[in-house]
Amino acid sequence: MDQLASALLAYPREANLDSSVNDADYDRDTKAHVTKLSKLLKEQHADIVAHGAELLELLNSAVNSLSYLAVLHTLIIPSIVTSLPRDFILEKLVLFLVTFDARQCRYARSHLQDIFLAAGSGQYLPPSAAVEALSTAILRLDPTGSLLTSSHILLAKLAYETNNIEPALQVIDKNIVFFPGMANYGEPKHLGDLSLPPPAYLSRETGLTGILKSAQVLEYDLLRGMMYCSRRDWAKAYDAFEKIVTFPTREGSTSKIMIEAYKKWVLVGLLLKGKLVEPPSYTGAAANKLYGILAKEYIAIAVLFTTDNAQALKAEVERNDQIWLEDGNRGLAQEVLAHYQKWRVLGLQEIYSKISLSEIRQQTTSAETGSVLAKDEDVEMLIQNMIISGMLSGVIEKNDDGTTFLTFLSPFTELSEQDFAKELSNTALRLKELHPIFKTTKERLGTSKEYIKHLVKEEKRTEKNEPDPTLAFDAHVDDEDLMGGVVATG
Repeated sequence: MDQLASALLAYPREANLDSSVNDADYDRDTKAHVTKLSKLLKEQHADIVAHGAELLELLNSAVNSLSYLAVLHTLIIPSIVTSLPRDFILEKLVLFLVTFDARQCRYARSHLQDIFLAAGSGQYLPPSAAVEALSTAILRLDPTGSLLTSSHILLAKLAYETNNIEPALQVIDKNIVFFPGMANYGEPKHLGDLSLPPPAYLSRETGLTGILKSAQVLEYDLLRGMMYCSRRDWAKAYDAFEKIVTFPTREGSTSKIMIEAYKKWVLVGLLLKGKLVEPPSYTGAAANKLYGILAKEYIAIAVLFTTDNAQALKAEVERNDQIWLEDGNRGLAQEVLAHYQKWRVLGLQEIYSKISLSEIRQQTTSAETGSVLAKDEDVEMLIQNMIISGMLSGVIEKNDDGTTFLTFLSPFTELSEQDFAKELSNTALRLKELHPIFKTTKERLGTSKEYIKHLVKEEKRTEKNEPDPTLAFDAHVDDEDLMGGVVATG
């Protein structure tokens, strides 16, 4: 035990704790320690298991990260050892994920990916803890969050399927600009060089991420879009679906996920922009043509959405209810009906700067009922919802004669301190009143999880039978045994 502990504690030396240490020296010392760890894992596996608890207590996860990882990996992979309390091991797993030294762990190869997989598998940790720990770990390894890894997809699946979206936002909000294998960086001269861009150290050569196929890239943005929908963040959902709609394909091929994303993109576009928007000019011609054919029911309601015929829109949505259900889009279709009158209200600001709620009730129609609203109070609730969500810039006030009216504001209009305080108080009250509505719509938008699973499964089944029609990501990866592949150099 003492000899084993001494070997695990031997790194890092005090000089290596300084982030400004020479890259060549850091690289040499770290690779030498990894070589020793590989030998220990092979020759003293039983001792590591027997003294696992003592070793984890002795090691500092933030300082002795590679040694800590080696012990943790031994106790968890391929399954948690039964000789130690499960809760103790899982506590140490979470501790490691949120504290490990990112520079050291660039040398961990597939061991680190194995630990990420264990955390995100949903088998060991409660979903809320797993999502938060994995999100933190992903950004520790790559603070920019700009390279899509297999861990991102694992995180997105777990967060969406278990409805633990909030802690995952710190990762899924990041802009992805790199993919594994998209550039041939090879293995860098000094893996611990802190100036390296993410693709240089997060690659198949370093073993820190798996290879991604196009279906996985599409799946990630589909899950992001659905998560944003559940949060009613239409702008981010729209952007996520648009990435799929415009995904580059080979020789006119279009995947099922792209078709389904287009349908959601059309619906979310109505919520966000109030009209049908043509796909961007860089959308593939073949894909564009298929979208028009295979999503004709969606385009039909988008056309009706811009008319004054609320009853026709309502009838069209109800007539195709089975299609929305089968596509996992019933919740979004219902949101389209709910937003129809909101966009009619927004249209009034092109004519009026101030208008009574009674006039709004008479001039706009609900597509949910096909009729005008029954009471001015219903109009007030509708407008309050719009103001709180940020859809409408305006204030509701009363004249001396008791008439309630809406004043449209410029987005740049500044309220006086007194008016601002009054509006803040009113907003708090409205939020309380609207809570049941938000809860209902959130549930309505979260009912398509099973369909998403089915869609991704079908996409992967197709990929097994046909060549990948989209991105030509590197399809070859060499398996690394233990922490092999990192060779100490003199």
